[in-house]
Amino acid sequence: MKSLKLLLSVLALAAIAASPAVRAEDAPASPPPAGSPEHNKAPRGDRIKELTEKLGLTEDQQAKLKPIIKDEMQAMKALKEDTSLDKDAKKAKMMEIHKSHQDQIAAILTPEQQAKLKAGREQHKKNGPDAPKPAPEPTK
Repeated sequence: MKSLKLLLSVLALAAIAASPAVRAEDAPASPPPAGSPEHNKAPRGDRIKELTEKLGLTEDQQAKLKPIIKDEMQAMKALKEDTSLDKDAKKAKMMEIHKSHQDQIAAILTPEQQAKLKAGREQHKKNGPDAPKPAPEPTK
């Protein structure tokens, strides 16, 4: 009887000791570190939200941009899955899709918003995708 109690105690302690390991396996993985190849493959944020924050989009503009951005994402996904094109052809087609959708987006923006978007793109090209973002300007 004494050995049965000892066995049950040992099993209970083993179960308690193993429970953090089980919970750790269920925990979501942390995001990949910035600059790693996995980080670059991570899904982009909400583009509507990003554009709204950067350009001050109205609700009407947001509604008009949603289908354009969704269409671009679908076209890019289809292109990525297309095995009939070589790397250079895919890159050219990707640039064509991106340019077409950027033109559609620009048509919805005000001239001031277009200027902000253009300046942001030029800054991105100048610094590259991994460059630190400039601090926001203080509000007056």
